[in-house]
Formats: sequence, C-alpha cells, structure tokens
Amino acid sequence: MFSIIIPARIDSEVLKTTLKSCLNQNYKDFEILVILDFDSENLLIDSKVKYFISGIKSPGEKRNLGIKNASGSYIAFLDDDAYPDIDWLKNAYDLLKNNEDYVGVCGPSVTPPNSDYLEKIGGYIFESFLTSGPTKFRHVPSKHRLVDDYPTVNLILRKEVLDNIGGFDNNYWPGEDTKLCHDITLRYGKKIYYSPLLVVYHKRRTIFHPHLIQVTRYATHRGYFAKKFPKTSLKISYFIPSFFTIYLLLSPFIFLFLPKNTFIYFIPLYIYTLLLSIDMVKVYSKSSSFAACLLTAFGILISNISYGIFFIKGLASKPELILREVDFINEKYIKG
Repeated sequence: MFSIIIPARIDSEVLKTTLKSCLNQNYKDFEILVILDFDSENLLIDSKVKYFISGIKSPGEKRNLGIKNASGSYIAFLDDDAYPDIDWLKNAYDLLKNNEDYVGVCGPSVTPPNSDYLEKIGGYIFESFLTSGPTKFRHVPSKHRLVDDYPTVNLILRKEVLDNIGGFDNNYWPGEDTKLCHDITLRYGKKIYYSPLLVVYHKRRTIFHPHLIQVTRYATHRGYFAKKFPKTSLKISYFIPSFFTIYLLLSPFIFLFLPKNTFIYFIPLYIYTLLLSIDMVKVYSKSSSFAACLLTAFGILISNISYGIFFIKGLASKPELILREVDFINEKYIKG
C-alpha cells in the first residue's frame, strides 16, 4: 500500500485539485495524509483522505508527522500544488515491486497544460538547460537514471528506509529533501531510481517576483549545502551561475582595459547567446509567441544571475528557516 503525504499550510482549490487527481489513480491501494496548519470547514471528504492539524510547522515536520501515521509500505511525497498522472502509483508499484534494490523512485514534475500565461513562462525557464543544467530532467521527462538528490514534489520511498534514518532533518528548509536524500544514499550506499513514467504536474510560480523568490531560496540552500554536505552538493554545475555572474560583472572592465583580448574573452557570452537563441526557438515552437520568447529569455538571464548571487550568499552563511507567507483570510499563498 502507498501512503501519499501532502504537507499544506491551507486548504485551497489547488490542494483539492491535487486530491482529486490522487483519488483518480488507476492503482487503488493507497491512503492520503494531508497535514494542515489549521482545520477548515470546506475539506474534501473521502474515505481515503485523512487530515492532520499540525499548527504552523515546516514542510519537513509535517511530512514526519505523516510518516509517523502512515500505514503503507511505500511513502509517496507530493506538494499541495502538484497533481499526479493517472498511472503515477501503478508505474511506481511496478518499479518498486520488481526491483527490491531500489530504495525509492522519482520522476519529472512538469508544467501543467492548463497553466496560465505567466506560469507557462516560468515553466519554460525551468525547462531550459541554461537554467536547470544537468537537473533539467526534473522538469522534462528524460531517460531513466539513478540520482542521489531529488525534491519531494515527486519522490516515493520505502517506509522502512525512512524509519531507519529517522525521517526529515528539520534544521533545514528549503533543502530538507536534499538532506534526506543525502542521508539515504550515505546510509544505504544506493541511489534513487528516476523514471520518466512517474509524471507529476507541478504548478509554476508566475514571473517574475514569485519565481525569483523560489530561485533565490533554492540557490541559498544549495550554496550552504555545497559546503555542509559536499558528497552530494559539491558539484561544478551548481557553481556555474556564480562564475557567470562574476564574469558579467567583470566584462565591462575587460572590454575597456584589455581590448586586444576582447574576442577571446567574450567567447563564453557568444556561446550563452547561441544556447539562449536555441531555447527561444523551442519556446516559439510551443507558444507561437514572440512575447513569450522575450519574457523567457529575460527570465533565464535574471534567474541565472539571481541564483549566482544567492548561491554565494549560501556559501557564506546558513540560510534562515522562513516559511512561505499565507493569507489565511482569503486562503491564498502570498507571492505565488
């Protein structure tokens, strides 16, 4: 049996969409555990759905509460704004049943087809290699592989594994899922299996402010983890946006004071522009909109720079644990 654990601060229409999609799964042996800050009068009621009231807690604390009360042999983590494909659990069961060596499985979290215009732009930005680098497979279905780090928006693990490592380390957020995967891979010496068949549709933040808040949070925690947990986070790909940002800042001075070396020095910028142009062709093929191409190009550039700056910040200091802001009266998340 699967126990689907969904931490949420509020009961919202987005959460209800996620629950309805879970209830519509082709594989029927599952329960859903939803952990909310406070009770609500308009909860979606179903025999498979159990609600827990935690008070204002971090996502890791909520997930640990869900794990403690789970009855299933497999724990399937979702975000409240991510709904699964109809065969999500069926495909996961086939993989886990036939491969006892897998400690867990995961899959891509793609942009929902019914997203609004600005959310789709956010999706295009994450689908770019210039933004996501070697982790692009998290946002676009890609070939099967083993991974040592994966977000809990679409992560399914054996419950015995979670019980043995003690669940999530609540000293970190965001990044509690990175720390969890770090602990699992070090304890068991095994990685998590990624399959493009395990599709989840993840609501994107609108550009630009909500999107950049998300990007800078990720960057800060990754910078800190590169120093704190180098076995899974000290990777050159995470440093490249910082190198690129420093490169851009130095470029005007190089242009002024070293004119003889200008062409060679700007080769990385030419390559970046070429890759960005290729991405814009892909965006136009999906959207048929020049405006979407321009917004995406600017979004990729500003995401790279923002990530680069805040990655350095994370290297220098431990990120603060700041929960996502909520408008409890209107039951909406603030800033996307």
